[in-house]
Amino acid sequence: MTRESAYARAYARALFGAARAGGSVPAAAADLAALLDALCASGDLRRWFARRVPSTPARRVDELRRRVGGLVGPATLRLLADMAAWNHLHLVPAVARHFEAAMAAAEGRRTARAVFAGPPSPETVARLRDRLAAADPQITIETASDPRLLAGLTVRIEDRVLDASLAGRLARLRRGLLRPAAPAPA
Repeated sequence: MTRESAYARAYARALFGAARAGGSVPAAAADLAALLDALCASGDLRRWFARRVPSTPARRVDELRRRVGGLVGPATLRLLADMAAWNHLHLVPAVARHFEAAMAAAEGRRTARAVFAGPPSPETVARLRDRLAAADPQITIETASDPRLLAGLTVRIEDRVLDASLAGRLARLRRGLLRPAAPAPA
């Protein structure tokens, strides 16, 4: 996980925790959706959020309040102010994704992300769905393809990863070969 991804996840957890404690999870989700819509609609706002502003934290927070103060609720605005102070507003889309994942987890919904080396056939996706549904009938599956896997697939469910790809197998083999040999017993 990259540092920026870790920050986005931490911000999302903080917002989700505050929203859950205040009973306002749907309002926080609506705030993030409205903010993402505003970012899509306004190139100026999108550029301002995307750049790292070389000014003081107080100036960044003031500018944030001027730009989005009436768009989001107080809890979301507090989080955005913290993000602005640390020059992390470019992480808002990732925070929204992690917030959605936290909401899904709280509701007992889980998503498996299956990445195939090539485009999967409908039969392959159906077989994977059946196998995953045996463990969790509520699970949904997102599919993607990545030729860097060479062959096979990887499946991510929350923080767990099943790597059944050729690239993963070669990487594990490489690590095993590079590991120093254990000393022979005396």
